[in-house]
Amino acid sequence: MTGDGGPGARPPRPALALVIEDPASAGGAPRWLLVRRPDDDPDLPGVWGLPAGSHAEGETDEALVRRIGREKLGVETEDLGRLSEGHLDRTGYRLEMRLHAARIVAREPRVPQPVPGVTQYSEWDWKPPVELRDGARRGSLCCRLALALDLATDGRDRVRA
Repeated sequence: MTGDGGPGARPPRPALALVIEDPASAGGAPRWLLVRRPDDDPDLPGVWGLPAGSHAEGETDEALVRRIGREKLGVETEDLGRLSEGHLDRTGYRLEMRLHAARIVAREPRVPQPVPGVTQYSEWDWKPPVELRDGARRGSLCCRLALALDLATDGRDRVRA
């Protein structure tokens, strides 16, 4: 997932995105919790994608899953494990994204949250994974990884626990 670290290598920026399946979609077509980035977002304005966040120094994946839930959705989340990973070179850094399955264990999502210093979402909804196509076309790595996962499983392997 990381580069060779040689001359000209971009510094890595580890991040994580959550695939949270709607419990009400059990037995039917999956719906995932998708979030809309704000229209003034510098990277992906107005794009629907997955809840995501960057790792703090020394932060574990499990801790980041919980922090994304609290700081960006106002919920408590449980990490159900890694699904996929990939990277994308951006101006000045290499985004190293891990895709994790998660579930909400307390409260209902509410956005935006009153937490400064992190991207706050303008909307959320339960949507089918196909709704990530626009984000993938516009350069969202988490959307690309999630769509690849959805295509690979063809709806057979569900994300939920």
